[in-house]
Amino acid sequence: MGDKKDLNLRRRRILAEMRNNPNITTVQLKIILDCAETTVENNIAFLRKNGYIERVGSKKTGYWKVL
Repeated sequence: MGDKKDLNLRRRRILAEMRNNPNITTVQLKIILDCAETTVENNIAFLRKNGYIERVGSKKTGYWKVL
């Protein structure tokens, strides 16, 4: 993990929530983090692009895998 980018507090919280509940939704994260859903989606996109998480299964019935 030496080349992964540093994570801000919000991204670390998203990872923690996904570890605790792999089935968490962006709406649930929005409520927990008290921010806009777009903000959550942008942070998830960053985490996916940089290899921190991946989606396993479909958008509706899948879950988040923290790598």
